[in-house]
Amino acid sequence: MNKGFVYSDLFQLLPQSEKVSKLDFVEGGRTPAYSSDTSNNGCLGFVNKEPLFKVSDDRPVYLIFGDHTKTMNIVHNDFCVMDNVKVLIPKVSMTDEILLYVTTVWKKAIPHLGYARHWSKAQRVLIQLPVIENSNPNHEYTIDEVDWQYMHEYIKDLERERIKDLENDRITEVDAYLQATGVNDYELTEEDKNILSCQHDKSIHGVRFGKFKATDLFDIKKGKRLTKADMIDGNINFVGSSASNNGVTAKIGNTGYIHPACTFTVSYNGSVGEVFLQDEPFWASDDVNVWYPKFPYNQRFVEYIMTVVRQLKLKYSYTAKWTLDKMQAETLELPITSDGEPDFDYMERYIRAIEKLVIADVVKYKDRVIETTKKVIEG
Repeated sequence: MNKGFVYSDLFQLLPQSEKVSKLDFVEGGRTPAYSSDTSNNGCLGFVNKEPLFKVSDDRPVYLIFGDHTKTMNIVHNDFCVMDNVKVLIPKVSMTDEILLYVTTVWKKAIPHLGYARHWSKAQRVLIQLPVIENSNPNHEYTIDEVDWQYMHEYIKDLERERIKDLENDRITEVDAYLQATGVNDYELTEEDKNILSCQHDKSIHGVRFGKFKATDLFDIKKGKRLTKADMIDGNINFVGSSASNNGVTAKIGNTGYIHPACTFTVSYNGSVGEVFLQDEPFWASDDVNVWYPKFPYNQRFVEYIMTVVRQLKLKYSYTAKWTLDKMQAETLELPITSDGEPDFDYMERYIRAIEKLVIADVVKYKDRVIETTKKVIEG
């Protein structure tokens, strides 16, 4: 069962003889300054002043209340404070888990007043905490009968669930990547390593490269102008000269000049040289040229060639347009077979190796998040 307590049953409000401001911030300052900010645990900067509040055996932990934001940050180090905060210490020994439980319940009980001072409300609301039940229905509970162990274990269980969720997310996300890319695992084989090193040093591993006219491998077509006034509502991608969202800048219902999926777009105006693979039919603006493969389509072949095309954009800019005739005159340096033909097999194996690297990076990142979370939770 729960009983309500006011903050003064649980905490002591400390006086503040001095405050700092942003004008006191210095790069490399030795003392953190806490504010009512909602990010970075409330630490807004550092100052070269003596701490106003210091940790000790008697005061191992502080609670900083942000008056304007209702934030409650737990602090285990010496610090100074800025305006609009209250500094408290627990009257009884509390673990971080207990503090998290108490502050969560307390914050929820405080009405939200917008950008206004909340302390006047915060000090009067009832903080509902679990207590060890007494058989006497008229019993008046004190903080000595609060079930501190229950709160500690409750938060610990949540933390363990969080780690479990992170671990499950890691497995799910990696499985999704493997399924999407069609590779069995993300471990690099010796062949993968050779292919990747060969791309950086074209003189090794016996791989030869040759040059091909872009138009030998692709039909390159100019997009069609479509003004906003002429667009009608729909679900067809409209690809413009944007560097984000795969180049898609609108959804339209116009169907007069639709390009098929399994082609890629290259901006020659605006974000010059942005290259995107289009996996569904689309309308390309007149700032975009569309590359149609003349060879049997394979996404990995195309992705490899797209990386080569991206390198060519360095010759162009907003003022030096990469026009249709210039694109059609480009040459592409690609790996070749002994017959001098594009080595599509090599291109596919190279992209597969890159996919493994990407998945391995995801795994490493997820592992770092999990280990960091464990360290924070386990202390």
